[in-house]
Amino acid sequence: MFVGSKGKILAGFQIEDPHLIPQGRMPKDLVAPARARGQRGAVSSSMRQWIAAVRGGPQSPSSFLNAGAISDAVNLYAVALRTGKKLLYDAESRKITNVAEANKYLAREYRKGWDPRAQ
Repeated sequence: MFVGSKGKILAGFQIEDPHLIPQGRMPKDLVAPARARGQRGAVSSSMRQWIAAVRGGPQSPSSFLNAGAISDAVNLYAVALRTGKKLLYDAESRKITNVAEANKYLAREYRKGWDPRAQ
């Protein structure tokens, strides 16, 4: 969801099926019927991509190969919410470069015997 001063835009994870909230602001020629908006029985574009990949087509963008980058993005979003600040992230060093104290949210302390790095 993208929030602006005049309303919101809600879309899928890959920016598919964007629509304005309130819907009354959406141009009438762009409003999709309920079935196309993901109602029961409809097949989403991400589901079509997954089916194509299963059938030997190109890898789906939601593949596990992309999971690390997607997880990083979600986690950084959570850190930005906690700090209330714009963050600059260096993916190579896996560090936030402009708000040093925010880096504490990128790792956790494990109980004795549960640290996966200690194995």
